[in-house]
Amino acid sequence: MSEREPGGDLDGWDAFEKVYRESYRPVQRFLMRRMRPEAAEDAAAEVFTIAWRRWSDRRGEALPWLYGIARKVAANHRRADGRAEQLILRVEEAVDRSAPARHASAEEAVLDRVDALAALNSLSESDREALLLVSWDGLDAADAARVMGRGRAAFAVQLHRARKKVERALSSNEVAVPVRKQSMVAREMSR
Repeated sequence: MSEREPGGDLDGWDAFEKVYRESYRPVQRFLMRRMRPEAAEDAAAEVFTIAWRRWSDRRGEALPWLYGIARKVAANHRRADGRAEQLILRVEEAVDRSAPARHASAEEAVLDRVDALAALNSLSESDREALLLVSWDGLDAADAARVMGRGRAAFAVQLHRARKKVERALSSNEVAVPVRKQSMVAREMSR
């Protein structure tokens, strides 16, 4: 069997390659109408990767089948973009709530960031990971729970508690910046 083909079907590969050559541009245009144009090329590659994996499952003409795959890929990208936008809005809202007045100086802005890092560092590694998976990496709670190997309910409780701990730390200013060891978050921020 050839590495590049499921089942080693050379005729299947040749047929797929022909469909790819004939359909790539139409699929890409289809995607460009449904998503950010700069993301359409990556999405088209994703469509054809999925199509190759499911090549033996196709029914009927190839282009409508590919459009069906492309529609789902575009919807996944829109959902991901929506989650990223929601995260940005939540962060902006949190900043607005925590700082009633704009920073009077760059020093105050830096101190607020230091406080935020210190609050994150005050969490256990597991709580910090739960919070960062959702707020930094943009995963929803179900996916983040899967990443951490937990059930949804247990993860939701952990996430809620971690958020409350950070809120308390930020509102009480009781967090101290560790001097001796650089935290995981600080290392990531300095890259």
